[in-house]
Amino acid sequence: MTRMPESQTRENLPLLCSMRDAEDYQASYETAIRENPANASITPTYESETGYASDVTEREPRILVAFNKYWARGRTLKIEFLKNPPAPLTQPIIDAARKWLPHVNLKFEFVTSGPSDIRIGLNTHLNWSELGTDALLVAQDKATMEFNFGEIFEGDLRPKAELERIVLHEFGHALGAVHEHQHPNARIPWNEPVLRRLLAQAGYSDELVARNFLDQYEAADFHYSAYDKDSIMHFDVPNGLTLGDFEIINTGKTLSAKDIELMQSIYPDRSNSKFEKP
Repeated sequence: MTRMPESQTRENLPLLCSMRDAEDYQASYETAIRENPANASITPTYESETGYASDVTEREPRILVAFNKYWARGRTLKIEFLKNPPAPLTQPIIDAARKWLPHVNLKFEFVTSGPSDIRIGLNTHLNWSELGTDALLVAQDKATMEFNFGEIFEGDLRPKAELERIVLHEFGHALGAVHEHQHPNARIPWNEPVLRRLLAQAGYSDELVARNFLDQYEAADFHYSAYDKDSIMHFDVPNGLTLGDFEIINTGKTLSAKDIELMQSIYPDRSNSKFEKP
């Protein structure tokens, strides 16, 4: 197969993100429960627009999450930029990330030394993040989140228009939120052969395609809310990647009302925090 030029490939794909999956499932589970005992809860239902009900689809979904990976409420998350990038690169990311803070019972402390919970790097290929407490499994000298420099900054270091959207999305993962387009009620009719071909040319393995696009989430006590196509955690869905006349474009530019409601329920006020760390 002739390899499509990257510029052409990117024109046919939404902004890409890879939500990382911990390699050691048991360690991931134990870390999540140690951080927040409420992460162990599991409920075998989904919430729909009309109430709670099990949802069976034609495509058999794998279990992507069987427990939550939320931080302890009231937690101060220490965040570090690796390799000390200059302020013109770090400050726009910090400003965008802080837009989550009015809606969660958490604090962000950006540090330059000592232990950290979240470590940010820059690369030239892909935006990605560990999911919630999985960041605690990563060595202190390794990133738990990275941004594709070319997607968030111009060559002269000016922030691009998409920076806020991308940063909010990746920090959503860091707070434990998953991809909204993989909600069991999204029912996106992906054209799988086309999607797999284009994503392969962008460096995605079949496993990453399934993990970030095709698989749906099994029912976990996930603070699951009704499907929200406007969520910051939702990819754009171009018509060329679906069957029939189906697309969802210009979605998730900033935090939606449901994003805010969901995070407020996950990280409520300190006075209601049963599992807050001392």
